[in-house]
Amino acid sequence: MPTYGGDEVNALVIDVGSTWTRAGFAGEDLPRALFPSHVGYIESEADIADIPEEPKAASPGPADADVEMGDASATADAHKQQAEGDSRVAEKGETRKQKIREYFVGDTESSTWRSGMEIGGPLEQGLVNDWDVYEKIWEYAFKSRLHVRPEEHPVMVSEAAWNTSPLRAKLVEMAFEKFNSPAFYVCKTPVLSAFGAGKHTALVVDVGGQMTSTCAVYEGFCLTKSLVKQEVGGELISEQILERLKEEYKYELTPLFDIKSKAPVETLQQPVVSRYGREGTTASYLKDMRLRAVQEFKESVCEFIERPYDAALVNSKPQKPFEFPDGFNVSVGALRYALPEILFNPNQFLTRRPKRLENVGLMGVHEMAVRSVLTSDVDLRPQLLNNVVLAGGSSLFPCFCDRMSVMLQDACPGSRIKFFSLNSKTERKSTAWLGGSILASLGTFHQLWISRAEYDEHGASIVDKKCQ
Repeated sequence: MPTYGGDEVNALVIDVGSTWTRAGFAGEDLPRALFPSHVGYIESEADIADIPEEPKAASPGPADADVEMGDASATADAHKQQAEGDSRVAEKGETRKQKIREYFVGDTESSTWRSGMEIGGPLEQGLVNDWDVYEKIWEYAFKSRLHVRPEEHPVMVSEAAWNTSPLRAKLVEMAFEKFNSPAFYVCKTPVLSAFGAGKHTALVVDVGGQMTSTCAVYEGFCLTKSLVKQEVGGELISEQILERLKEEYKYELTPLFDIKSKAPVETLQQPVVSRYGREGTTASYLKDMRLRAVQEFKESVCEFIERPYDAALVNSKPQKPFEFPDGFNVSVGALRYALPEILFNPNQFLTRRPKRLENVGLMGVHEMAVRSVLTSDVDLRPQLLNNVVLAGGSSLFPCFCDRMSVMLQDACPGSRIKFFSLNSKTERKSTAWLGGSILASLGTFHQLWISRAEYDEHGASIVDKKCQ
């Protein structure tokens, strides 16, 4: 069976998450490209003349097509009616509509206001559900940010641990058919995160934008039975922040794109803002810009306490001041601890559940980790607890690691628990990408690539055999 021996060129590693996309060259310490996964697009209708693009031959020869014998006069009448119909369409200028999309990828492009521009992401519950957006992200990463020709580099991508075989096959098809990659490999995110932390066996706790998941990795393989996931992450916390600001302070955030001018106000006073009042602003764009604006509040104000949530202790903590882009400023006390507490106590601290979570039983992230350990083999459990890897941007809240350690120690008394997490914010957000960079740069890894020859020989189903 032919393999790909592509040691002469650097592989490209791309990790498309629900909130951020990371792309770069294998063997490097950090991704060269880091940009939002949310893409702007404007949908319009183009007029297409309702006339066949190529005229049909009147009587194809026997070498061109099979000829069906029939009434010659009936055939002549049919051709005459078709010609008359085509001439009427041409005279009246009748047209049919076709929807086309113009995409805007990247931090600047997707955040720039345009009338009628929608914002959408490629993933839903960690799985690709919009392949057009996904393809545009790849194209932007390779051509606009890395400035490479993908047909000259092998490509490695990450995938959710619960990805399905049909979606994996479509991923392979896109790599070889759309981008003409010489070789391709897809690897599960928990495995990459474990490698990124320098471990081949670990319990990976990944707290991302849309999803939180825990999974045991043993000798570089995901133990699927240990996988626990739920749709709780950083974006849900951002949505809850907007809800709580509206409930407690009667304040609705004005995004930067709509601020013409502002005046200074006292603490807790409603902002005095002059707005552009841009017509044609879509609901998805407005929501995305508000979530981006509240991101700074979440990262600079919110944090955990080192032990289980205690209202009296939280109320005694000092307040932190914060000013929003439109001038509204507030000193936040207990609220800054209650908002991220959703990760550990979702049933208690979710003020208003989204529709997608109305009838879903939610768990704290420590409960998910314990369940992953308990569903693993008994002999493996001590090794997992001694190698807990934290990944994902939403694990960067201050004291998250300390709180997680206390909660796991309470749930597993007598066990030795040790955490491994990258200290840098960029590295923690890019743990899976770093694992891909390490893996794809190994000298022995060239034997694992799916080569173009293998794809041509076996088809997209080869992915389930080679990428486990």
